[in-house]
Amino acid sequence: MREDTTSYYLSAIQHDTLLQAQQLNTETVIARTGFAGDIRQVGYQSSVTLFIFCGLALFAIIKYNFGKNLKEAFQSLLNYRLTLRLFEERRESDRQAALLLNVLFSLVVGIFVSLIFPFFGANPLWGSQALSITFFSAAAWLLYLLKARIWRIMGVIFMAQSFSGIYINNMFLNNHVIGFMIFPIVAIIPYIPESAAHFAVYGVITFFALSYLLKLFRVFQIINDQNVSFFYFILYLCTLEILPLLLFAKGCKILIERVVI
Repeated sequence: MREDTTSYYLSAIQHDTLLQAQQLNTETVIARTGFAGDIRQVGYQSSVTLFIFCGLALFAIIKYNFGKNLKEAFQSLLNYRLTLRLFEERRESDRQAALLLNVLFSLVVGIFVSLIFPFFGANPLWGSQALSITFFSAAAWLLYLLKARIWRIMGVIFMAQSFSGIYINNMFLNNHVIGFMIFPIVAIIPYIPESAAHFAVYGVITFFALSYLLKLFRVFQIINDQNVSFFYFILYLCTLEILPLLLFAKGCKILIERVVI
């Protein structure tokens, strides 16, 4: 009788030990999503990798087929005269490169916004990172198309078509450079240790802020060069920069509050 009882307890202990080991292994597999087996607390769905591969394909096509156009876009950030020349020439290769770079920029924005949701304790929109990336990418694309349309209308109303045309061209050139430069950083965020991912996220945000300030400085340069009224610059800041930022911040706050864990 004593041997049967001892055997029963030993069997129960072995069973519990096996369950604990299986549970530990399962948790480790779920958590190990970084390079070199680093433990991460923030996990991402596998669909993110598919979007990153699409971005890599675009990145490679742009790099090897439109290298000259890309180089000129980078140089135009610091060279105002080059910006004017690119606006006046508007070659066919520039249009092709611009289309691909616009797609890459929208995709990068969608991926980045979706990736930072877990950092603020929120779930992806509709519980799917694929839908979240698609939504924010489409929103970025439509936002800048709408912004360009408003700029054209304002240029007609205030008889400043040249100014609005140059600025629209510069706005998209700025987006092209941003998307191409930050894509490698955004692409590695899901696969690096969480501590490094935080630095990457804040680095990308800082880069966006600096590029925004550079864009405002370029607006001032265009206004000064085109002899446009300073009132137009104030109107621009209020209607096309400050107001959209406030609406975007409010929208993000509402979304995060609705999907907070």
